[in-house]
Amino acid sequence: MIGRRTKPDGLPFRLYERVGKFKISYFYKLPGGANAFWLSASVKRPEAIAQIRREAIQRAEILNGKAVSSGTTEELFKKYFAWQERMPIESEDRKAKITLTENKVESKNLIAVFGAMDPEHIKPKDIYRYLSERANRGAPAKANKEIALLSAVLEYARRLGVLEKNPCRGIKYNRTKPSQKYVTPDEIELMLKVARARGGSYLVFSLCMYTAYLTVSRPSEMRELTRKACTPDGLEIEVGKRRAGQARKTKLILWSPELKATVDEAIALQRTPAIYIFANSTGQVYSRTGWTTILNRLMKYCEDEAKQHGAVFNRFTLKDMRPTAVTDRMTGGDQSITDATGHVDERMVKKVYDRRTVKKAKATNTFGQRGKEPRIRVGLKGNFIPRKSPK
Repeated sequence: MIGRRTKPDGLPFRLYERVGKFKISYFYKLPGGANAFWLSASVKRPEAIAQIRREAIQRAEILNGKAVSSGTTEELFKKYFAWQERMPIESEDRKAKITLTENKVESKNLIAVFGAMDPEHIKPKDIYRYLSERANRGAPAKANKEIALLSAVLEYARRLGVLEKNPCRGIKYNRTKPSQKYVTPDEIELMLKVARARGGSYLVFSLCMYTAYLTVSRPSEMRELTRKACTPDGLEIEVGKRRAGQARKTKLILWSPELKATVDEAIALQRTPAIYIFANSTGQVYSRTGWTTILNRLMKYCEDEAKQHGAVFNRFTLKDMRPTAVTDRMTGGDQSITDATGHVDERMVKKVYDRRTVKKAKATNTFGQRGKEPRIRVGLKGNFIPRKSPK
């Protein structure tokens, strides 16, 4: 009799892995103790190991009665992700790795509702019901992203010729209120102070967030920032978002004493050299779940520290650093804001990232054109004296 799993391994019920000196095996244990199947591959053949693992999972799902039915939306999702992962990295149709990871998480909610349905049977009313129910549960923006993913998957079905029309076309998404979150300098300073006191991953996170502020960068641009980005002149960062067909763009953020010291400190913290500047203990990019867990703890420590001193601290995330930086730069009169953000023009910057609640401007010039007599003159007692008409 085999024992209960001591830790999650991602395998289906009754499917087990055995790692030997020369072979890795996957086997399915029946209730009576017999093995339904046993698949093995040499430890020196990683491709063969991956293949038998996939086959073992598929066979285990069939035995567990959880096999994906042919012709369903769930099967279409699997085909869509497989298609994305097969494409060359430089392909314009391929999504970024971090986007695909997020899409796979989003697909779980969609599959729970639409998974057993034939894609042809999904109607606009079903999509509106999904949007409404998710909004009622407090996730209107997330519902919009999930339906956008469903639309991409159903569009892929049209490409395959299994669907005539995409029911997501013309759908009106949930109305959402743009975020107005602004992180104050005191909150950033407190985060750095608390992180330095605790060290480890907390300090890595705080340095990453501060670098995002200094470079006006997106979360993905920071989490996946590599040492290769460090140049003699500054940080050369690939712009994370671009329209289909646009050439890849980079932005060069010139070194400042603060930026150089922050990046150098993050690299110095690494126990083993890694290609990523803000890497975890194994030298890899932090997973989304790992990042969220540690950041929540850091924010809680910051709240406790602020409370002890009678101060107010509002939690923030990595994505809040970019609009905060834009707001501070525009307040300071930065004339090259699009060079820092990587945008083509300022419309998106002003619409999404500018969080200023008070905007300042100079008073209208009452003196007309430079070098000419003023249009209106004011007397010593404040009386307005109309300008004489020219003869």
